[in-house]
Amino acid sequence: VARVLAGMAGPAQVAMAAEERNHVQKGIRWRKFTFFQVLKVIVCLLALYVPYIYEYVDLGTPIVLRKSSIMYQKPNPFLRRNYLRFRGGCQKLAGVLSECMNPDPNIRSKSEETLQMMQDSDYGNLALSLVRLLQEDGVSTNVKQQAGLYLKNTLAAKDSFRLTQMQDRWVTVEPSLRQEIKVGLLKAIEQPDVRVQKVTSQIIAKVFAAEVKISGWPELISSLSSIVHQATAHISIENNAQLAQMGLTALGYVCEEMNEDHANQEDINTALTAIIANMESPVPQVIEAAVNALRNAIHLTGRNFEIDSERDMIVKMLCQAATSKDARVRVVGFESLALIAEKFYGKLGAYMEGIYSLTVSALKQDEDQVQVVAIEFWSTLAEVEDDILYETAQHPGVVTMASGSEPCMNYIKAVAPHLVPVLLECLMRQDEYDEDAWNAAKASAACLELIANVVKDDIMPQILPLLDTNLRASSWRNKEAAAMALGSVIQGPSVRSLVSNVDTKMIDLILPLIKDSNEMLRDTSVWLLSRIAKYAPEILMESGITDKVIGHVMESLDDTPKVAKQGLSFIYNLATHTIKHPANTPGGSALGTSTAGIVRKVHQLAEKCEQRNQGGMFGMGRDSGMENVCSLSYETIMQLVRASGGAAERGVVIETLQYSLSKITQSLNLQNPSLPTAVINHQISESKFDQQTHLVGIIEACLSVADSNTVTSVASQVINVLIHLLHSKNQACYQDCLRTAGIVAQEIGPSFGAYMNLLWPYLLNALKDFGSSSTYITAVLAISDVSRSVDSATLLPYCDEILEALLNGLSSPTVESRAKPPTLSAIGDVALAITSRFVRYAPAVMSVLHQATEFEMPLDDEQHVALRTELWEGILTAYSGVIIGLKEATPAEFADAVQIHTKAIIGFVNKIANTLLVEELNPVEPLLRAICGLMGDLASGCGPSIALELRNPVAQRLIEVSASSPSYSQKTKDAAWYARQAVFGGF
Repeated sequence: VARVLAGMAGPAQVAMAAEERNHVQKGIRWRKFTFFQVLKVIVCLLALYVPYIYEYVDLGTPIVLRKSSIMYQKPNPFLRRNYLRFRGGCQKLAGVLSECMNPDPNIRSKSEETLQMMQDSDYGNLALSLVRLLQEDGVSTNVKQQAGLYLKNTLAAKDSFRLTQMQDRWVTVEPSLRQEIKVGLLKAIEQPDVRVQKVTSQIIAKVFAAEVKISGWPELISSLSSIVHQATAHISIENNAQLAQMGLTALGYVCEEMNEDHANQEDINTALTAIIANMESPVPQVIEAAVNALRNAIHLTGRNFEIDSERDMIVKMLCQAATSKDARVRVVGFESLALIAEKFYGKLGAYMEGIYSLTVSALKQDEDQVQVVAIEFWSTLAEVEDDILYETAQHPGVVTMASGSEPCMNYIKAVAPHLVPVLLECLMRQDEYDEDAWNAAKASAACLELIANVVKDDIMPQILPLLDTNLRASSWRNKEAAAMALGSVIQGPSVRSLVSNVDTKMIDLILPLIKDSNEMLRDTSVWLLSRIAKYAPEILMESGITDKVIGHVMESLDDTPKVAKQGLSFIYNLATHTIKHPANTPGGSALGTSTAGIVRKVHQLAEKCEQRNQGGMFGMGRDSGMENVCSLSYETIMQLVRASGGAAERGVVIETLQYSLSKITQSLNLQNPSLPTAVINHQISESKFDQQTHLVGIIEACLSVADSNTVTSVASQVINVLIHLLHSKNQACYQDCLRTAGIVAQEIGPSFGAYMNLLWPYLLNALKDFGSSSTYITAVLAISDVSRSVDSATLLPYCDEILEALLNGLSSPTVESRAKPPTLSAIGDVALAITSRFVRYAPAVMSVLHQATEFEMPLDDEQHVALRTELWEGILTAYSGVIIGLKEATPAEFADAVQIHTKAIIGFVNKIANTLLVEELNPVEPLLRAICGLMGDLASGCGPSIALELRNPVAQRLIEVSASSPSYSQKTKDAAWYARQAVFGGF
């Protein structure tokens, strides 16, 4: 005792302890100690051996112990396991959980912090205490439910990394403690309260998922099955039906967590036996739980589906569920059949007739929620067959499919003539009061689209008679259903089939619907036209009715925001088609002859939206519908401008450019447009920020299609606007500004040097913004544009900072991989721009390029393969830029900078050539162009000896492919010719 006191007391206490020790040695009895001295000894002992008592003395005011305390890190197991018993046990924990539901955020936050501290310090015992609380009498159901949810959430997370951390923590809990928790959970599920049972079943599943890693709960399936069997054996006894229901629910949750590849087949069979045995229970709730459990177990039944009798039993029970008196059971039955269609497509043949009868019966007379999942079966089947047909087309003669080993059975093609009319009937059950709800009408439209993707041109004969009849009907529902049906299937058939079947007579039936009194019908009609504009504008162009249709759609822009959005989509889609097919479209431009008028009309709509957003639509504040229309209006103007690149439409571009510059100048309050003295109003509203971002996008689009004279005439005004926007608080348009500056640089060339000093601070900041890869990439591309535009004298003063930022970007782990290729290309552009003065940067750059050539990445998906291709292209471009740029250096400088690296460069070239041709990968044209260019640059810049090293059959074959392929551009063929002349002297 004296040693204890001496170790924990000050000098005076140590002296006293020494004296007391002498008294003890002389035989003085314990009664000589005062009460306070004895109390001090007890407290010291408790402080040594029970540190956790201090932490939980008052759960409302936790005391944080020092992390360096040895006893804190390794507390006494017995006392730690029973710490809650010292201060009221479950009642104290219940109080904390009760406070977690307190509406007062301060009380709630304090209790949540307490629980978190308990979880961090001793997770295993907290979990045990929560499980005991689930079994405690006298605790409210709300608190028990809170306890269960808290425990479940310590084992559940959407993020896979976080979930793994949680499961790893569970595995580190002492095995005996885990076993006690698992036993407690199986007892808790037998509690009479259904909410406690349900949350317990969820916890059981999460614990099982964590235990799978160590095969730690092999008896769970049999235990749950035993609970279910015992309950159903005496189903009439009070609470037994509920226990059977919750036992089946737990089995379903556990099955959902299981993986067929790692699950024990005996466990699967045990679970399925318990589940299927209760699908004919006299208690509806038990049937519902059994059907839900079977749905969750479908993915585990692969081996069972190989056995005819077992497969027949599973499908029979699900079909029986689909005809249950309970709508909830019917829903789950059809959901399960859809899962079978996805996973066991090849086993469906014997059951298709019966399933067809069930689904059609449901579509004709069942509730909407059941009809939705009945339709989902056919949607799933259509998706599966579409995938099979796609794989077959990609790999002719090879049997490859996502859902099995059998070829396409063409179920959809066989059923379409009978199913399509039924789906069209479902389309007429629209809900005009809740258009966002997913109902049978919307599910039918989605299913029709999937069916059309499978049967292609065959859909038109099946749907045309129904379209004609319904478009001529008097009811708006029939007309809307017909328009929805045609719009849904239009992506499936070929353009030729659509042009021959959707004639001017049908379009004439559709156009009047745009002015109908029913908003849903107007909306769907314009949506249909926008789909035609996207997938088959030839329907309008070849019949010469483009201007007529555009005229009708223009009127929809004055309709409600919902309808106006569809009208804008129509214009946007026509403009997109014009961009893709600028000159060779039969019938002329997809935009007809009124491009300028369309642009002005959309401008007016955008202004109207801005006014309503600033003043509030109908005096009620900003309207989200109008905001969406405003945003789409600006995007449509951008697309119209991009489609107006011809000389005949140059006036549209200039007019739009001037209009946008005027509007953005007003929004910035730039009273003096001269550089850079204008004062910026930083208190711009959110709508102004949005407007500025859109206007910069329009200016960028205008400059990208305008001629050099136009860009030169407005360059100062554009740069002025960009400088002020870059300096403002509107970060949303930062990247747009840099892109626009790059376009100006490309168009005005060396004259851009006058603006470099103004733009450089913002460009450098973006180059150093490694946290935002998109901003960094935009800045890198702008550097490339500027380097190719200005003269070397203009660029040279900025090169130290440019090259430092680019090299740092290549080595930074925070910059995304997709940013590396453009960074490499930008280095080559800088080298080309400053020529011989790049010598000072060559050692560092060549070292980085050499490291890049040796970089290997996993090629486990198409994205990584594409990234490797882009990386190779960037390296090749950088090497070419350095070699060509340094041609103007002295021979000694060139030899030191380039010649010593030629062997490594040739090795890299041969590596790519072998990969592309020997491994028979599909060459990407830009990569072929880059490798041909570098071979030509090496041979012409480094002399005949290097050309001789480059001569090999693989290089020759690569050059031949690049030069002769009819699908490659002239630019690629020129690069191949250049390489041929430089390396082989022609062949």
